[in-house]
Amino acid sequence: MPAEISGNFPTLKIGLEGEKVKELQQLLNPRLPGPDRFPANGIFGSETEHAVETVQYQFFLKQTGIADEMVWKSLRAKAPVGKPLLRRGIKSELVAMVQEVLKDNGLYGGAVDGDFGLGTETAIKNVQRTRRLAVDGIIGNQTWKALCDIATFVSVD
Repeated sequence: MPAEISGNFPTLKIGLEGEKVKELQQLLNPRLPGPDRFPANGIFGSETEHAVETVQYQFFLKQTGIADEMVWKSLRAKAPVGKPLLRRGIKSELVAMVQEVLKDNGLYGGAVDGDFGLGTETAIKNVQRTRRLAVDGIIGNQTWKALCDIATFVSVD
């Protein structure tokens, strides 16, 4: 079934085919670990769905396997886009995603509970320190990019 095209950010999902799927696959492949790469054949199958879930993890997006506007924008920017500032005291699903990435990389030992507390703040400050960023414990654009880079080196199943 051909992909429906609406602007530069078509919503693509399993079962679709076409040039936009091929373009998506070409953007996905460099973000995948070596053996997980696949041919950009224009067919959105399970490999492409898994690759989309992988980059959704990397960009702190809900892992749906569907390439929507935020997936496209993040792939083109090579970084999370449109993310809010996060700081101590905030409770959200996005904080839980950050905690999960930190935990997956051995950078956080606390609960993945979506509560940006002292432990999360300390982990963020450590990331900022090792990446030579301003050490304020607040997740802004530069820290989002650093967290994305960290998430990119984790294999997601």
